[in-house]
Amino acid sequence: MSNEVYLEVGLPPLPEDLLLARDHGDVLFIVGAGASYPAPSSLPDFGGLVADIYRKVDPAVAAAMDAVSVRGGPSWSDAPHLLSDAQRTELKFFCQREYDVVLGMLERRIDGDPNDESTMRRAAREVLARTTQPNPIHSALVHLGQRYGQTLLVTTNFDRLLSEAAKQERAVAESFALGEIPNPSRRTDFGGILHVHGKLSWKREKGSALILTDQDFGDSYLRRHLITSFLYDAARIFHLVLVGYSANDSPVRYLLNAIAGDERHFNDLKPRYAFIGCEPSDERTPTEWRARGITPIPYDSAHNHKALGDLLVRWANILPTKRNQASLNSYLKTLGLLDPESPAGDAAKSFLKYYVRRSTQSEQTDLSKLLSQKGCSPRWLSFLNQIIRETGKER
Repeated sequence: MSNEVYLEVGLPPLPEDLLLARDHGDVLFIVGAGASYPAPSSLPDFGGLVADIYRKVDPAVAAAMDAVSVRGGPSWSDAPHLLSDAQRTELKFFCQREYDVVLGMLERRIDGDPNDESTMRRAAREVLARTTQPNPIHSALVHLGQRYGQTLLVTTNFDRLLSEAAKQERAVAESFALGEIPNPSRRTDFGGILHVHGKLSWKREKGSALILTDQDFGDSYLRRHLITSFLYDAARIFHLVLVGYSANDSPVRYLLNAIAGDERHFNDLKPRYAFIGCEPSDERTPTEWRARGITPIPYDSAHNHKALGDLLVRWANILPTKRNQASLNSYLKTLGLLDPESPAGDAAKSFLKYYVRRSTQSEQTDLSKLLSQKGCSPRWLSFLNQIIRETGKER
């Protein structure tokens, strides 16, 4: 990753181009189930949602799912013979992580023709509606998604936690779903929390249909082109950033296939990024994302992906807004007290380079004063002057 910027020692770096694009209103965050996983939200990912639905409507298969999910446990083919052939087939596809296919099979087996009030869909809404508490990731994304005075976020989640976080943060955030979603635009009035796979009802707001099964995905992505058309336009206007997904998620397959298909015909798509949780020694997972045309931003997945929340919260807290000015100035003062040649100083240099490139002349003057405070190394002013000259030439 070139031009890496460290927002804080111990946190993963971010690409400078991504930071600058967000500051210019050119980033569109696409939020997945992983954002709603941390407490106090504690909602399941897609696989967990499937398992919870089965616990409500088919406990026998749910028990088998729990068994095969244990590391070193039995395979789907060793499932109890009390299960029917249809149930065993659903278990097989669950093990293959084809969760949309599993839900389609379940709905057809129990309800016959799909409908908005099917047993499966009622169970899904019950599982997802069990919390209304957003977590720090939701709040950070609301701040990161601010564009010309309103919130702009895309989500494949059905929950309304981003809307609740926006309300708590007193941010302007109208929500839309499916056919209500406005077309992507560079206009300053393009905004909203956009539920491309549908949304639950929330307080006095009505919900919508939910895209859950393979049939739902096929209808929306392939037949009606509702979501693909949106993505085609969005990928030309914005740097797309995926948050809260794994490479095997069904929504990711559909999202990335839509973008990749368009990329073969056009060369004006913006860069795309994804925050990916993995072990520090894991090189395969980032490579897998790169092979799909996505720039990975790896972070340590330990402690229930704590690093993701820490990074997003930190990013949200250094944005150039009135809300952050005091804490940002405090942080800049702290950087000035570091030794420029120390490891922490190297991280500080990466941040200061980015800060100068996105700042005004007045902000650069204020930064010079902060770096002139008592206890700061005079080498910081020399470094700052060099960056300002280089930035002036680039402009």
